[in-house]
Amino acid sequence: MADKVAVGFVKIIRSSAVVLLAGNSAALAGEAVDGINGKADITGGSMNSHWGENLNASLTLPVAPHLGLQTDGLFTRVGAENFGGGGLHLFWRDSDKGLIGLTAGGIKGELLYGFQGGLEAEYYLKQFTFAVNLGAATIQYNNTAPFIDTHPTDVYATASLSYYPVDNLMVQGAYSRLFGNNLGELLLEYQTPVRGLSLFSELAKGDNGYDHALFGLRYYFGKDKSLIQRHREDDPPGLLQRALTGIGLYGAKYNRLMHAYTPGGSGNGYGFYAGFSGAPNPVKP
Repeated sequence: MADKVAVGFVKIIRSSAVVLLAGNSAALAGEAVDGINGKADITGGSMNSHWGENLNASLTLPVAPHLGLQTDGLFTRVGAENFGGGGLHLFWRDSDKGLIGLTAGGIKGELLYGFQGGLEAEYYLKQFTFAVNLGAATIQYNNTAPFIDTHPTDVYATASLSYYPVDNLMVQGAYSRLFGNNLGELLLEYQTPVRGLSLFSELAKGDNGYDHALFGLRYYFGKDKSLIQRHREDDPPGLLQRALTGIGLYGAKYNRLMHAYTPGGSGNGYGFYAGFSGAPNPVKP
């Protein structure tokens, strides 16, 4: 399975690189990035029944008329566990039409690390944005477990639809398939009259009882513009928060199987060995 995923990922990278290079030579109206810009946000809330706090930041640079480069950073604390990560986007964009790019990023926790890489694409149609993310991802736990694969590698896919009823308000619905698990999300963002400041929330529900409800503040650095313009002319969505969600979603499966294997074991929803005794007690089929 891992070999097939790796081969498929290489094909995605090759075809995307051709599109990026070809697209950069085309004479299109909207540039990829409207000057150097960035954003930073802080969120807090329930992350699979545990309190979580997240810090995300991105910096975006124009590297050619239709090519942009973005770096992402993340620090998260869920329960008593800390995570840190970094990511990179290289993308072609016509701000009047859409975006296609390559992404790669990793997250390191105290008991695991994860990595993903793939393709991102957006299509702009008036007040709507259609977006797709597709690639390969892996999670590597420090310890093995008899009840679950602790080194999973799989394809991931996310499709989302964003609607802007007014230029400073976004409503987004998204569906993701991450490590064989399903996830639905609802995201809201409102840019306030204070320059660069927005309020946002993220609600999610997935397989194995996973859920999260996050609320936060985001500050945009760069030119003064509407929210829909920021999303189409400045930085693409960061990739690390959803990558972390993929780890949490797989962790919910980990904990469910751990409880079936050894009653009394406990975890925080991110797949840790908290309370795992090693005494097997499998559920009968």
